[in-house]
Amino acid sequence: MYYATKKLALSNGQEYHVGAILLRGRRVIKIGVNSFKTHPRFKRRYPDGSCAAHMHAEMSVLRYAQPGDEIQVIRWRKDGSKGMAKPCKYCQEFITHAGISRVSYTNDKGKWETLVYG
Repeated sequence: MYYATKKLALSNGQEYHVGAILLRGRRVIKIGVNSFKTHPRFKRRYPDGSCAAHMHAEMSVLRYAQPGDEIQVIRWRKDGSKGMAKPCKYCQEFITHAGISRVSYTNDKGKWETLVYG
C-alpha cells in the first residue's frame, strides 16, 4: 500500500510528493496524490507572487469518503525518506466536514502522528 503511494507521489511532477490513503476499516478505498489537475477556481497566490491551481492529496481522496473513514497522509522526499505531511487548515476543515474519524500523517522525522476527530 505504501509502495503504491510512494510510486504515484514521486511521479506526480509536483515539488512536494504527497500521497493519501483512504481507509474504511482495514480496506483501502482510494489512493490519491497532490496534483495540478483541478478546477481553476482553486488558484492560489503565493507570497513570492506566483500562482498555481492544485489539489492536495487529502482532497483527492475525500470525494470517496464516508463518515467514520480514516486517512493516512505521507510526504515522500526525493531521497525516498518520509517528511512532514500534516494536513493544512483547509484540508482539516474539509476532513471534519466529511466525518473522517482520524488522520495519521508523517512528521518531519518520518514518524507517524495522529489527529482524532469527533
